Amino acid sequence: MFCTQSSSVVLLLALLISWGVYHGFKHRSAPLPPGPRPLPFVGNALQMPRHNIAQSLASLSEEYGDVIYMHVFGIKFIILNCAEAVLELLDHRGALYSERPHSVMAMDMIEKKHAVLFHQYDENLKKHRRLLRNAVDAKRSEDYWQMQYAESHKLMAAFLTSPDDFIAHLRRSAGAFTLRLAYGYEVQGGPGEDAFVNLAEELARVTGVASEPGRWLVDAFPWLRHVPAWFPGAGFRRWADHARRIIDDFATQPYLSSKEAALQGISSFASETTEFVEAETGRPLTRDEDEFLKWTSASIYSVGGTDTAVAVNSAFLLLMALYPAAQRKAQDEIETIVGKDRLAVMEDRPRLPYIEALMKEVHRFIPITPLVPHSTRVDDEYRGYRIPKGSWVIANTWAVMRDPRLFPEPEVFWPERYLAEGNRCTEDPRDYAFGYGRRRCPGVHVAESSFFIFVTHFLAVFTVSNPVDERGQKLTSPGPSTDAHISHPRPFRCTIKPRNQALTELIVQLKSFS
Repeated sequence: MFCTQSSSVVLLLALLISWGVYHGFKHRSAPLPPGPRPLPFVGNALQMPRHNIAQSLASLSEEYGDVIYMHVFGIKFIILNCAEAVLELLDHRGALYSERPHSVMAMDMIEKKHAVLFHQYDENLKKHRRLLRNAVDAKRSEDYWQMQYAESHKLMAAFLTSPDDFIAHLRRSAGAFTLRLAYGYEVQGGPGEDAFVNLAEELARVTGVASEPGRWLVDAFPWLRHVPAWFPGAGFRRWADHARRIIDDFATQPYLSSKEAALQGISSFASETTEFVEAETGRPLTRDEDEFLKWTSASIYSVGGTDTAVAVNSAFLLLMALYPAAQRKAQDEIETIVGKDRLAVMEDRPRLPYIEALMKEVHRFIPITPLVPHSTRVDDEYRGYRIPKGSWVIANTWAVMRDPRLFPEPEVFWPERYLAEGNRCTEDPRDYAFGYGRRRCPGVHVAESSFFIFVTHFLAVFTVSNPVDERGQKLTSPGPSTDAHISHPRPFRCTIKPRNQALTELIVQLKSFS
């Protein structure tokens, strides 16, 4: 009996080992996806684009197909340039592809590993996202409409006063909403005058620099992080020290202000979530729980709300200035459905199909997250190609949005493509614009309500025209956006003029009550 059981165990172990060896060999024997031919030691370092990165990577598909392999100093990159590959790997195989690529600079040296955006997919991230969903899901998003209206009234009033400073106004407005939502904090002063709004802008800048693929040698050679800051060539160490201080201030200072606001009876995500966790556990927050909640709150205040809103709103202004026919058609729909004596509210949204189509086309034409990096937990195989464990698996959203199989004539700005008068395009760019799989943005509904309110209020009150670049040269197309993680249109100027006297007067009145 014992011998029989032992033999069965041995046989089972042999089968398991054989299965593991076979599949391991199968993955190792499968070829890597095609890509540019690497050089010894440096790999594709000289071929990795430094500017217009998403567009440049998309252009590689002409020679190598939709799934491309590159490596830079041993860091492996899998570029996904089509929706089919993106959705199969990041959505359908989300259990394997929900990690963030490990970046020594972003995660270790400037310590963004605590931030939700960079957090690895584990139980803590699931808890972060559960708390965020409780605060910003579809049903809860309705609670913020009045706050969004009030901030929009202030923003429209600022455009009336100094329209040339429109980017500064957009930053202040987005910061004011997210700070109020996350911390119960009221922004002080005008554009550029509030310390927390300025801090959010600094954070967006250092995040983009720290997370740029292939930028930092220390990501390929982690031992470089131990080089003394005074050592020649160690400027990256000094930069990381500076960036880490910004990140610590960013997460800590407004969170402390939320505690003061709560004592005055001002509610916020931070205070409500504190109450929720304490009610769930039956005791005050522990030190670790308090630190955890600090970073969860910061995810609302950071690129999850502020920088993304500025990017999409500025993209909208540029596109309206470039395509006046689309602007006029949207204004006509607002005047017909909403009227000329009030501003649109969220209940009007189902009755404004062209506005909905316009919002979709803005997301498609200038995607604000053109490259979305994930990583693999294990070796995998796709289309007969090997996907090595730990690779940077990059969804090229810009390429997806320019795929003529999904969006015919993709180089044409054409909101009608989603309507009956166009070709009834059934693809919704927002399915790709807010991330993928288990890391998809949980605040989509809040973001889209803010965008709808901005679009309808601006078009009702103003007309934008005469887009020019920083040198004053007339723009005829958007051109490439910035290469940061959250991508913005390159700096531009335009003319913003009131078009409705009644609504101009209404804005002045509403602002005084906001």
